Amino acid sequence: MRVPILCAAAAALLASACASSPAVRYYVLTAIPAGTRLATPADMAPVRLERLTIPTELDRSELVRRMDATRVDLLEDDRWAAPLDDMIRRVLTADLAARLPPGRVTDPNEPPGSEHRQSLAVDIQRFDGDPACAVTLRAAWVLKKPEGSSVRGSEEERITSGACSGAASLPPAMSQALAQLSDRLAAVVARSADAGTSGDAH
Repeated sequence: MRVPILCAAAAALLASACASSPAVRYYVLTAIPAGTRLATPADMAPVRLERLTIPTELDRSELVRRMDATRVDLLEDDRWAAPLDDMIRRVLTADLAARLPPGRVTDPNEPPGSEHRQSLAVDIQRFDGDPACAVTLRAAWVLKKPEGSSVRGSEEERITSGACSGAASLPPAMSQALAQLSDRLAAVVARSADAGTSGDAH
């Protein structure tokens, strides 16, 4: 009778340990609507986010919190619901589509058509929050026009959360940082289209 009793005790201890384990929380990034759409020439070629890269240390399911210049903290119980690069690509595309006229942004998941289009590449160099829930987004980008000329630049966005409630405050602040990056990229697309219409070279 001793073996069943030991087994029952072990099962009870295992159940107790599982019950006390913290639940894993899952997060997504979300698109943020724009107040107004920028005007562009009627014949502007649509833009497509062809390539997006993120640092290797961010290419994981856990949320990453930067502690200082050389240390990061992996939040084991706070995870992304989908690959981070896929979510960034989706949100950036949706944010750009909300800031430019309808039809000016094409879906990167659809097979490319034969029409002329502008190609956008975004290299995320840093995208993380700190213990105070302040998020920093640093990105370099290249906008290639149909005729082969290109415009390039870099941006840095910093979002400070008003009320820091731990890891849960990071995804909304990161979504806001992507919206600000989209504001700048949409302005670049609009200016580039206007310059192309007037015959200026880039």
